[in-house]
Amino acid sequence: MDDSALAVLAAAGDHAAFAALLDRHGGRVLAVASRIAGNRTLAEDLCQEVWLHLLRVLPRYDPARPFSPWLLHVAANLCRNRVRGERRRPAGSLDALTTEGAEFAQADAAPPGERAEREETAVVVRAARDRLPLSYRTILALRYEGDLSHEEIAEALGGLPIGTVKNRLHRAREALALRLDKSLGGREP
Repeated sequence: MDDSALAVLAAAGDHAAFAALLDRHGGRVLAVASRIAGNRTLAEDLCQEVWLHLLRVLPRYDPARPFSPWLLHVAANLCRNRVRGERRRPAGSLDALTTEGAEFAQADAAPPGERAEREETAVVVRAARDRLPLSYRTILALRYEGDLSHEEIAEALGGLPIGTVKNRLHRAREALALRLDKSLGGREP
């Protein structure tokens, strides 16, 4: 069954359909929330909020439109609003970054020295990304963690023109590259 049909059933109170949507999209929602929040623990809390909020807003979903961009639009908006509402704090703890880096390294079958170097680089990249403005983190999360096309990102961000999406994505990448260049001090990522 496709996502749109599951969403219609879930909106009507079908718990199995809602669970199927959660199974299919839970990882992507968590990935987007993690990138926007910059903190795994906060992202997990946000993820729960997204799915609870989804229960309330599913009746507003238009099944003629693709479900995934709509879901990630709901998730990104909720996450951005929550992150904006919190007092500014360092973007992610060193513990969270180290833990994520360790998971990255464990999944890699490279020699230990190479894995350690990749892990260190991954920590630097995440830290640089997490210091980006919220709008940049959001668009990067939708593109790379949400795996959305430019068109889907445009829809997820409320119907932005494709040119605007491409421009914002380009600027976000440039800002990240600049932060990485400063953080790595000429070292190759």
